[in-house]
Order: sequence, then structure tokens, then C-alpha cells
Amino acid sequence: MGLNHSTLFLNRDAVEAVNLDMKKIIDIVEEALIEKAHNRVQMPAKHWMERGMDRDNSRWFGGMSSLVPKFGYAAMKWQSGSDENAAKGIPYLTGLLFLNSIEDGLVASVMDSTWITQQRTAAASAVAIKHLANPGEESFGVVGAGVQARSHLEALGHVMPALETVFIYDINPDASRRFAEVVQAAGLTPKIVNTPRAVFDQTSVIITCGRIQADMDRLADADWVRPGLTTVAIDYDCYWKPSGLLAIDHLLTDDLGQIEHIKPYGYFVDSPKFKGELGSVAAGLLEGRKKPDDSVAVMNMGVAVEDVGTAKAIYEAARAMKLGQVLEL
Repeated sequence: MGLNHSTLFLNRDAVEAVNLDMKKIIDIVEEALIEKAHNRVQMPAKHWMERGMDRDNSRWFGGMSSLVPKFGYAAMKWQSGSDENAAKGIPYLTGLLFLNSIEDGLVASVMDSTWITQQRTAAASAVAIKHLANPGEESFGVVGAGVQARSHLEALGHVMPALETVFIYDINPDASRRFAEVVQAAGLTPKIVNTPRAVFDQTSVIITCGRIQADMDRLADADWVRPGLTTVAIDYDCYWKPSGLLAIDHLLTDDLGQIEHIKPYGYFVDSPKFKGELGSVAAGLLEGRKKPDDSVAVMNMGVAVEDVGTAKAIYEAARAMKLGQVLEL
């Protein structure tokens, strides 16, 4: 006997056709993090597996879920990522998200999660910069000039009104040049540098968005930490030596539980104690930067509450626009 129910399937083309505004995503993500800070959500730790632990045999699989009463939905996202994907002609990150109504528990939508993840990740960094960076910053830098660099360019423009210059480093010079063209097309000045250290030396707002690999050669040490630094890592601690993090005045994350959960996989093993969570700063429950010369680092793990709100907005817009494929269950 069937459920007499339908679900809306949204492939990546349909998700992107919604064209959800980045400013709206930033607002949704901030609201989700505040709800989390007030303990008004349910969000278990990520489910994480790795096919191989060496650089030549790396592929990870991850599941993350959350229930956010304020949004009226729960969501579960299942993803995989690998550097091998480029040679196969597919994105680094692939996955699907299931969006369930809290009211009846049924799956309202199944949608591609790739675009959602890239946009809400950059939005979370924008929330961090909004609340923690010194006002009036005129530049930011990216270490890693791939998809996330582009999303962050879009997002940080909403929270850095004085932005003029973007410093760029990537291990692949072609990637740096391609991103520099995107920056220039956005009306900003790109400056390509030859080392990640040069990014840290020339700007006080930095996003590290490299590969996530436990056995990476971590580079950023205490002497990389300049007064006034605000850095957001979306690649765990893969750029940071423990001594570098120890030199940070305010070490934050978007989820303390996930920091502990991921340690057995080789991340944050010897890192110093975290001060608290980004959502608590956004909610006014925790003081962030105290003075201009303070250094701040936010290790954003990516949290499922952000997915719930973003997916809800995409689903509702897609329905109104009559996008996607209705599947009868």
C-alpha cells in the first residue's frame, strides 16, 4: 500500500535555477547558528568515514543531520569528496539532501546538496567575519582558489563594505589565475602571491579552503599570526600547526562537539582548548574580539542546521517556480 504522497526531486540544475540570493543564505545561516546557540535544535555529530588514509588513496564519506523547529524541517545530507573526482569530470563534492517536514515526518524534497554546501559554507564564514573582523577591512585572502574561493568572494562582499583587494594563493598557478579573473570581473583588485605565508603577511582577513586530509603538512605557525588577524578555516586544521593555533587569542568553532568527534581521524589532535562557538558570538552569549589587535580563528566544521534552513528556502522557492520533478511515493 503506497503512502499516497509525493516528494519534489531537485537535481543540481534545478537547485541552481532557484538562484537563492547569498545575502538571504547568510541571514538563514546566522539564524540557524543562533538557534543552535540557544539549544533549540537537535544535531548529532557527523557520521564520517574515509576509504584511505594516504594522499593517493583519499575519499571521504560523510552524513550530517539536524532538526530545527523554528524552520519546521529536519534534514539529512549524505556526501562524498575526493581529489580524484576532477579526473572523472565530477565536482570534488557530491551528495544528496533529504528534507523532511517536522509536522508529518514525510520527505518533502530530495535535492542535490553540492550547491547548498558550497554556498552555506561561505555564508557561515561571512557570519564569522561580520561578527569578529575589525570594521573597515579593505582586503581578504584565500588559500585555495577553487569553488569555495568563488563562493567566499560572493559572500564576503556582503559583510565587508570597504572591500577592494583579494590576495590569492593556490598550489596550482592556473587556479590562481582563473580566480583572479573572477575577482577582477567583480570590480575588485586581485593579487596573486607565491606562498600561503604571503597571504598571511599581506592581509588580516584570511579564508583557508584547501584539501581536507589528516596527514597534510601543516604550515601555519605562531609567527604567521599577526595582530588583528581574523581567519576562517573550512579545511579543519589542515593548514595549522598546534603551535600556530596556540598563538591565537580567540579560537572558535561552529560546533565544539564535532571538533572532539573528528579527533580520532587525525584532526585537531594537539590543538589548544576552544573558547566557544560562533553561534554564541552571533547570539550575544559570548564575547568575541575584545580589542583590534586580538587575533581570531574560527574553525568552521560545517553544521547541519545551516543545511536545514537553506534547503527549506530552496524547496519553497522551487515549488513556487514549478521547478524539479514530482515523485509519487
